[in-house]
Amino acid sequence: MVTFAVAPVEANVIKVCSHDKNGNPVSLRKEYDEEGCTEILQSSPNLDGDAVLPSPNGFVLGVVRAYNEHHHLILRPDDVWLAIATQFGLFVNKNAEEVRHSLVKHQEGSKELVVFGGGTLRTANYGELASQMIDQMTDHLVDPSLSEWILPSFSTTTNHDRIVGSVVMMASMKKYFSYKFVLRCGVPSVTLLGTVADWEAIRNRVDKLTSFGPIATGWRDLLVPVLDQFVAAANNKPDVEFWQRICHYYPGGSGPSYLSGWITVFTVFGENGEWQGSERVVRGRHEEVRSDFPVIDTNDVAPGYLTVNVTIDDNGVEYKSLMFAGHLSFEKVQERSIQPSLSWAMVLKGKAESK
Repeated sequence: MVTFAVAPVEANVIKVCSHDKNGNPVSLRKEYDEEGCTEILQSSPNLDGDAVLPSPNGFVLGVVRAYNEHHHLILRPDDVWLAIATQFGLFVNKNAEEVRHSLVKHQEGSKELVVFGGGTLRTANYGELASQMIDQMTDHLVDPSLSEWILPSFSTTTNHDRIVGSVVMMASMKKYFSYKFVLRCGVPSVTLLGTVADWEAIRNRVDKLTSFGPIATGWRDLLVPVLDQFVAAANNKPDVEFWQRICHYYPGGSGPSYLSGWITVFTVFGENGEWQGSERVVRGRHEEVRSDFPVIDTNDVAPGYLTVNVTIDDNGVEYKSLMFAGHLSFEKVQERSIQPSLSWAMVLKGKAESK
């Protein structure tokens, strides 16, 4: 790092005017409205805060403002290089066909690049996915080291700088590629213990629910297709797509969060036994998402256990007790696996009562 004097002037305090803080640096840009954008799903952490002053060109116009209004100027190598890389992107997009032969192997059209990642719409790590997209792109480049040239790698470079560089490179090459992020939450593997007969027995047992009225029958109808998949998997015929749809989580920020996916057929009754298995739509601020399975408010996921009062007569001395039974926990198995755990407990209440 080096600091040096430039002009014999006093540094002025930066005056923040109302027009400096009139919105988010992203939502203020013309493309946000032109492309019909409605929500910022994720961003680098430096897009918010009292010190952030939105600008259509934070490098050029920021430097100009420092120069004109007598403010100290701080520059990182990443700022200068990515300003150059951004200009390079504009050049490439304007002259895509003229420079195609220097950049990509395919000499016509556009190739779709697909990256798979974990999470959901609002939980995925989009910065990481952008970085992976550059890895996908490399195989199609005339010069595989192009990404090393574009991405910053200085002593000041942060992970967010690398993400910025990755997105800048994606945008620079958008005349040659289209991009797709495929989000797939899931478990690496599933182990079903027991025998095929065990899983078939569960499937057959739920048919008895039809004798308990229309609500229980409706629940049976939800359970059957799920349990059929368990039987198929036990027969070494797993439907991987089904197992990738275990659950979908919709975080609600300051509002309610929701759970869907086939796991919700195991919580269609609330804590007090009320039916909650009819909702199929998640209603967000800007969209509605429909589900094939019940949509449950995460606060309404029912306890996985039941309790019952029992009186204990210990040789003429009575005790009030409470028994717990059910899924009171899950276990960590060999560091990388989770297994639901069934437990029971007898709990003493209050003091003993003599007869």
